Amino acid sequence: MENSTQLILRQSEALAGRQVLVVEANDSALMSLDVGADIHVHADDFTIGAQQWAPAPSIPDNIDLLILPLPKSGDRLRFLLNWLAGEIQAPVEIWLVGPAKGGIKGALKHFDIHVDISELVDSARHCKLYRGMLQPGEKQTLKSWGEVIAVDELTAVSYPGVFSHGRLDEGSRLLLDALQQNTLPKPGKVVDVGCGAGVLSITLARQGWQVQAMDVSATAVASCKISLERNGLQGQVSGGDLFSPVSGRVDMIVTNPPFHDRRLRTTDITRRLIQEAPRHLKEGGEMWLVANRELPYVQWLDQAFRHVQVAAETNRFRVYRAVL
Repeated sequence: MENSTQLILRQSEALAGRQVLVVEANDSALMSLDVGADIHVHADDFTIGAQQWAPAPSIPDNIDLLILPLPKSGDRLRFLLNWLAGEIQAPVEIWLVGPAKGGIKGALKHFDIHVDISELVDSARHCKLYRGMLQPGEKQTLKSWGEVIAVDELTAVSYPGVFSHGRLDEGSRLLLDALQQNTLPKPGKVVDVGCGAGVLSITLARQGWQVQAMDVSATAVASCKISLERNGLQGQVSGGDLFSPVSGRVDMIVTNPPFHDRRLRTTDITRRLIQEAPRHLKEGGEMWLVANRELPYVQWLDQAFRHVQVAAETNRFRVYRAVL
């Protein structure tokens, strides 16, 4: 259970009898809080298992309390506060909760724009909880928050909360260059794991690949879909946990995998990805992966694949080509 969830649990007396919407849940434990309240949960993260898996929440009519765990990025926080303000007709109580050293004090400047007066309610387990009355604001659209990214002759669209929002990150650029500079298999079926805004998907779709893109983030799925549409390209985009949406075997897997799980640095996600990849590839199929060069992925790749090579590298990143 996240520390911020434990801080919410401390408020059981204040929560009793309330109609609560948790926005952008970051902990599956929020689905089953025993606090005497009727709790509805929205999440961008597929693995939470929330009632709402969507880029932005809808607010049921009877909700009298919004709880917002601090998002990872400031852009995402600003988007969600503006979105929530645009979804209400009258003031609604809102709680902002997050790590004391995770940026919550800096987040108050955005919170205070939308509430009457913010007050510190509780502080424990290295987290803080603030409350205020959220004031109604202008109705928002996801489209209006999109940022266009140039990807060679193509363009991708990212929304707040998507990895590398508004820019083409250095790792993806290196992977794109490596894919263009090496001889790939004849275009067939390719899976883009952790598709983000879809910069890899649109490039491969333009080259004739049958793209299946997937991401744990509902916002990333929406971004990838609009990126394909914007360029007049076809592809299947799904939400899921790593390869869960994939059926059958494919010719190639491409990925720029995360090494953070929410705010924590981890290699567990990529280790699972590497271990599971062979069962989704055809004989002789390839996986292309880009990562920070200091991460220990080559040993896992060597265990899972017949042949592994470094296809490109800089002083920060390394592109691996692994053949089954």
